[in-house]
Amino acid sequence: MSGRESAVVVDKFGGSVLRRPEDIAAAVAVVERQRAAGLRPVVVVSAFEGVTDTILGAARVLLPDGGAWLRDPAQAADSALARETDRALATGEALSAALFALGLQARGIPARSFSGAEAGIRTAAAHLGAEVRRVLSRPLRSALAEGLVPVVAGFQGVGTHGELTTLGRGGTDLSAVALAVALRAARCELFKDVGGVLEADPHLVPGARFLPTVDARQLELLAEMGAEVVHPVAVRRARRGRLHLVVRALDDDAAQTVVRPTSRDEDGVLMLAVDRKERMARISLVGPAAMTPEVLPLPAHGEGSFDEGGLRVVWAEVPLASAASAAQAVHASLMGRPTG
Repeated sequence: MSGRESAVVVDKFGGSVLRRPEDIAAAVAVVERQRAAGLRPVVVVSAFEGVTDTILGAARVLLPDGGAWLRDPAQAADSALARETDRALATGEALSAALFALGLQARGIPARSFSGAEAGIRTAAAHLGAEVRRVLSRPLRSALAEGLVPVVAGFQGVGTHGELTTLGRGGTDLSAVALAVALRAARCELFKDVGGVLEADPHLVPGARFLPTVDARQLELLAEMGAEVVHPVAVRRARRGRLHLVVRALDDDAAQTVVRPTSRDEDGVLMLAVDRKERMARISLVGPAAMTPEVLPLPAHGEGSFDEGGLRVVWAEVPLASAASAAQAVHASLMGRPTG
């Protein structure tokens, strides 16, 4: 990229910051400031908070057996039920994208909304959790060349069978990162309600500390163990594409977390994931192998550990009702060290 004015930045606004149409105004202001700074933003949006769950709830009323099969990702391409469920789910992001483009236009900023297919996202022939195979960046590059702000409906694409597909829970992260890598963006900013990345879920561990930087591989492992921070495949794509990834809040002055594509041993930290199922919760500690114990200090129904690339994951299963107290106990015992 030549010069600051040509730099592309991809902004992903999740449902946690788009709770209602009025919240679009604050997100639009972020994009407006980026344009004023000479950047060329590309916006990727999720459905408003709760919309996807509402659509799924409506589908379950109509589907056989309450749609129990919806829990299984990558449904067959020839499934008529999965096809229509995908098309229903995609309407949430389509609504957000159109309203966001309207918000930009109302401020005098040229904008155009795109479906995932129109933005060039190509997936495998599957439904309800399709794999992104490639991104054809020409449509968005053309829009940027025209001075437009593209607003892309996340979480969706088009399969090799020519049908609309969705990318599974958290798929808007994946949409944003895939587009950022294809566009060779200067960075991809993921906007979250809690701002940057914390060492544990602050809703379960009130004492969890903010992390200004985090290793991409560690964050990927944490997401694979159930932490709802960033989609694990999105982190993997960012790491492999050496993409500058930032997790942040809408406020420009708020602290941000930079996700490093390569690890630095001197900055090693421990991070905690909690994956809650129907009756049990899995508490997982992820960190450098030299800092991470092989067993968690918890009475567990099952436990284990494994090492990967200099990192260690150690986990224990506890009753669901004990998830918060177990997470707090691990934090206090192993992560409650003073900062600075």
